[in-house]
Amino acid sequence: MNNHFIERLENLPVPILPTFVGALTLSNVYQGLGFSWIRHVTMWIATIIWICYIIKILNFPNTFKKEYSNTVLSSLYAGFTMIMMLLGSYYIQFHKGIGKGLWFSGIIIHMIHILVFTYRNIIKKFNKETFLPSWFVTYNGIMVSAVVGGLMDELLICKFITYYGIFTYIIILPFMISRLIKFEIKREVYHTQAILLAPCSLCLVSYLNTVEDPNIYLIGFLYIAVLISLGFLIYKLPVFFSIDFSPSYAGMTFPMAIGIVASNKISEFLDSLGYEFLSYITTQIVGFQIYLTTGIIAYVLLKFLIMALGTREKVRVYKGIE
Repeated sequence: MNNHFIERLENLPVPILPTFVGALTLSNVYQGLGFSWIRHVTMWIATIIWICYIIKILNFPNTFKKEYSNTVLSSLYAGFTMIMMLLGSYYIQFHKGIGKGLWFSGIIIHMIHILVFTYRNIIKKFNKETFLPSWFVTYNGIMVSAVVGGLMDELLICKFITYYGIFTYIIILPFMISRLIKFEIKREVYHTQAILLAPCSLCLVSYLNTVEDPNIYLIGFLYIAVLISLGFLIYKLPVFFSIDFSPSYAGMTFPMAIGIVASNKISEFLDSLGYEFLSYITTQIVGFQIYLTTGIIAYVLLKFLIMALGTREKVRVYKGIE
């Protein structure tokens, strides 16, 4: 590897990780529509990106430590393990050991990350300025393992993670809403507000995936939270796109993608209960979500590609939130 390429790896923006979590989730949606090649290509590209981050962490530990000491960037580093879980769900169809190993390792590393993040940012020192929706990436991102864990044959683990995630979401949500109302969100992290759509969607999908006799009231609460969060995100879109592109745009990607999966799950659930008209309405909502999400993720990925092909100085400018 030449020095120029290595330097590019050092300056890879952390938010590319959650962006690819969104792209992978969207590719799973397209596979469900019959477009399996989209999933294959996205998984292969994500594998390369994931390996690039491993090289970055191993070759530039000081850069990694500096980024990980930043609360916002640290919370987004959870995307690394979320990609592992998603890749595990893909590669298990080719090799059970590799697939399950990636999935389980992702869970373990994510758990360690949660403990370290909690100690640094809650126990040791809490800063309301950095208490942002990106925290949900750390605390609820582990639920990706339950979303894609069907082939792993580890229902007990998935159930535990599901209930942990629901409990965590319910605990954090009121404090997060209060913080967003009372204190201004800085421009550099403004797009993190979009992440509010992710945890409720993860909770809903994981719950319906792992619980045989789900509580309809809990399902109702979670999907109402999904719809409110989706409405909030759409309402904020004009403001989001009025801000010059930066890695913080990644905040819109995975939440929109997992929101599609949540609506799909609700549509199937309503249909199983005999509410065909409500299921039909939800299916139409899914259509709008796919339409909008595809545009957003494609735009963010294209901008990251342009950034990667740009000058080294520009890459440094866009590196992340300092």
